[in-house]
Amino acid sequence: MALLAPFVLAVLFALLLTPTGIRVAWAVGYLDHPEARKLHTSATALLGGIVVFIAALAAWLVTLGLRRIPADVEAEFLLAGAFVALLVGLWDDRFGMRPSLKLLGQGTAAVVLMASGAIPSLGLPTAANVFVTLVALISLMNAVNFLDNMNGMVGGLSAIVLAAFALSSAARGAYGVAAAQLALSGACVGFLRFNFPRAKIFLGDAGSLFLGYSLGASAVLAYRNAPAGWGRFGAILMLAYPAFDMIFVVVNRLREGRKVYEGGKDHSNHRLARVIQCQTRTVLLLWLSGAALCVSGLVVLNLNRPLPTLLMSGLWMVLFLWMGLRLSSVPHRAPSPAP
Repeated sequence: MALLAPFVLAVLFALLLTPTGIRVAWAVGYLDHPEARKLHTSATALLGGIVVFIAALAAWLVTLGLRRIPADVEAEFLLAGAFVALLVGLWDDRFGMRPSLKLLGQGTAAVVLMASGAIPSLGLPTAANVFVTLVALISLMNAVNFLDNMNGMVGGLSAIVLAAFALSSAARGAYGVAAAQLALSGACVGFLRFNFPRAKIFLGDAGSLFLGYSLGASAVLAYRNAPAGWGRFGAILMLAYPAFDMIFVVVNRLREGRKVYEGGKDHSNHRLARVIQCQTRTVLLLWLSGAALCVSGLVVLNLNRPLPTLLMSGLWMVLFLWMGLRLSSVPHRAPSPAP
């Protein structure tokens, strides 16, 4: 029951702080204005990321102060790296940032986590383990940043996946990490009140980058601390949808001769929404898919046996392959050239 405290507190803090975040964003001009590649049609507040982070951090600190959970070095490094990713995104939201500089900032956030010793053993030389972990964390930050293109998409999916990783952390006795993950999950839930189905405030790059980092860091910790064996693939399975969407977008844009990094309404969820004819139902369906992936990942993690891992992974791989082929044929609107 003690682990519920950071979640509940974070929900309450987010509900209380988000209206203030909206007012501050309008006062200082932190706004996301409509563009051809975006879905919204009016200027919208853009400080959701910092609201979610502050709500989660406050809930975690209050829980620590009440001595309901023990302090944990891994949790401290997880949140420290999230703060670095948040700062990178805040700067990018307001002033823009060259891709190379943005990658440097993302890499810095990843290095903060790895400084705690959270480098999975992949059966490779140490330098190779470090490189693979760095690339994986940066890739996931960008995958989640790519996916932040529809009201509630990233906030809801992050809440579900972080709660699932918290269950995994608690199962191995890492209650401090679980509390931090639940605080982040609860802050996302509270934030959704103002972001879904109609949005008064967006996460912005600050929110999507720091949540992408938090998801990647949680996967690294789950993989690293799981017993050696097939179960470790469960941590990867839980994040399969953001990875699928990034691969889907990159492959289709390369096939069409377009720049990979440009914005557009050609993501898997955009095309699915054109099929379903409703953005809200699309987001709810993808939340449900994310929850199903989390259940599959937790089963794989807990059983740690080859047959369940191969069955679950094979099933989802076939489903994603079918969905990718099906959605690739759905027409999309390419972004209009900038004036």
